Amino acid sequence: MKIRKIGKRGVLFTFEDGDSPIGCDTSVYLVLGDKRAYLCDTFLGPQWMDVIKLYLRDTHYEGRLVVFNSHSDFDHVWGNGAFEDSNILAHTLTRKRMKERWEFDYSKFSRFRRDEVSMRLPNITFNDGLFFEDDGIEFRHAPGHTVCSSICLDWQESVLFAGDLLEEPVPVTLWGDLVTFTETLKSLRDLNFSTVISAHSGVVGPELCDRNIEYIKDLLLRKEVAFPAGADEGAHPFNVKYLQYLKYEELARAKEGKSFDLSKFKREFWALAGYGQDRMAEESKIIKETPPERYEEAWERYLRR
Repeated sequence: MKIRKIGKRGVLFTFEDGDSPIGCDTSVYLVLGDKRAYLCDTFLGPQWMDVIKLYLRDTHYEGRLVVFNSHSDFDHVWGNGAFEDSNILAHTLTRKRMKERWEFDYSKFSRFRRDEVSMRLPNITFNDGLFFEDDGIEFRHAPGHTVCSSICLDWQESVLFAGDLLEEPVPVTLWGDLVTFTETLKSLRDLNFSTVISAHSGVVGPELCDRNIEYIKDLLLRKEVAFPAGADEGAHPFNVKYLQYLKYEELARAKEGKSFDLSKFKREFWALAGYGQDRMAEESKIIKETPPERYEEAWERYLRR
């Protein structure tokens, strides 16, 4: 665990590879405003948030805590239940996607649960954004990594918490609209904030935004992405294959409308592709190893089921 002061009122808590069960650094960010404290993301469960509660207690902070979910992925929301007396704030689609994915993710990522994790959905949602003018804190929808991604802007300190929108060496894409992802990254760059924080890469320089923009453009145009010899390709192999899989999830969603059940679809689709339920915990690996023709065969079987 690394704790780092950011400016006059920010604190970055980083669960480092080695003490984080997911195998990579993950940060949550706390802003101690004059009126309220704002916590960006809650990691993997209530026990991981004890450090936040202890910090607030030791610093004798007396304002109320507002919890913000930058998006609905499990490693950003599972700790919501630690803050029963706090409002949970997020984009409208974060609440929707979190509820839709909960059952499948709860099972798929069970190896990362160290204590009881309960679904605590955001109870305050916004569409475009929400501004706490008395503290100079803004939350703004910024779709890209996911359709529900949002950012936290500390206008007083010129600090941007970008969640998973930015990452070294490349961001993960869990949404198919790469044009909008590119535009979102451009808007982050144009803010020109002094400090930019990535949930998985910590404090990053302005050049990362430019590199991530170029990467998403290349992914959109299906260009060959060149990495230096021996360099980490990061999420790139997954991104390429996930976009192939996502086509069929979206087709099923359009076909079934309001009756679409994500957990049910995933289990049926992967079974039709030849994968047993015992491999659902390895879905990311399955996505990377499945050739396009196998997806097409599974989809044809899905339509005939």
